[in-house]
Amino acid sequence: MVIVSCQTKFHAFALAEQLENKGFLTKFFTAYAYQKDNWLRRFVKRVDRENISRDKIKTNLLSAFRVKFNKDDYSNMEFFDKWVAGNLHNYPEAKVFIGWSAMSLNSILVARGLGLKTIVERGSSHIQYQDRILQEEYRKFGMEFSIDKRVIEKELKEYEAVDYISIPSQFVKQTFLEMGVPETKLIINNYGVSNYFKPVQFGKANNKFVILYLGMVSIRKGLIYLFEALSQLKIGEEDFEVWFIGGVAAEMNPVIKKYSKSNWHWKGHLPHYELAKWISQCDVAVHPSIEEGLSMVIPQIMACGVPVIATTNTGGEDIIEDGINGFIVPIRSPHAIANKISQLYNDRSLLQSMKLNTVNIANKSLHWDNYGTRYEKFIKQLM
Repeated sequence: MVIVSCQTKFHAFALAEQLENKGFLTKFFTAYAYQKDNWLRRFVKRVDRENISRDKIKTNLLSAFRVKFNKDDYSNMEFFDKWVAGNLHNYPEAKVFIGWSAMSLNSILVARGLGLKTIVERGSSHIQYQDRILQEEYRKFGMEFSIDKRVIEKELKEYEAVDYISIPSQFVKQTFLEMGVPETKLIINNYGVSNYFKPVQFGKANNKFVILYLGMVSIRKGLIYLFEALSQLKIGEEDFEVWFIGGVAAEMNPVIKKYSKSNWHWKGHLPHYELAKWISQCDVAVHPSIEEGLSMVIPQIMACGVPVIATTNTGGEDIIEDGINGFIVPIRSPHAIANKISQLYNDRSLLQSMKLNTVNIANKSLHWDNYGTRYEKFIKQLM
């Protein structure tokens, strides 16, 4: 009954798996699926362990190669979109089309012509808001930033053409309302976390207090404010460590050189399914992003029993209860970040209480099954 279309991964595999579990999935269009495309495995590291019937996955290997080797994202997405659009008529049983933003306009128009209800998945803030705030942020550091105008134009047409826009947080909702999108078009559905993320008993090499950042180290992610917060801490350098897990954007190298200390440890990319054992060794995580829809690392960290200090622009407010299982701080506020880290460092009973609350809340409401149940309810209403 439902067709899902997404060129890259995002949370599309999790959505497709949930629809499969509910008996709703007709077809899942993607560029590449590890379980299906044996030949391509030698070129791509990503492993998909979601339980989706192989016969319901339709891949386009040429699109996968374009993503890997062609730097023109717009043309890559347009190629994929037109391929999906050309295949939709083969599934007359479908009633709903769900496609990812910037890669679905052609498919949406064809789907509507076939009588399907249409939903676009937008994982970040409204694209014009996103472009504006990131241009502003990059200018602060003497750099240029802009989203491809063709991508912006296409997304705006998608917002207009679809029946509904699925978004992950109240923060994203506010950006869409600010840009004049009717509230009746918006579906809020917070992202979830898989069973691979849970507390892991893993002996620490020492008893130092460990601060975690998980994700790409970039200007968009607000790392400069974390760096400044760390420099403000009144904690002996020998008493704590900072772990950075994820890639580092070249733009950050001069800033890292300026701020980095001997107790900062750069772990680089770690295998996705091994992250839980690293996260579980940490005491608190900081997610200082300038703009995100709902960072999927936040529920992953929380499910491992680590409280998160996140900005208002991460979507974290939807799943973090301030002072209960983490803290919400303003964007661009090193002082607020430093204050919350210090509070947890100095009050270990509060820290332990937050760790327990974090696991309990994650187990109760942050699984992908919760996300799938909410989507199921909405699709039943549509039908």
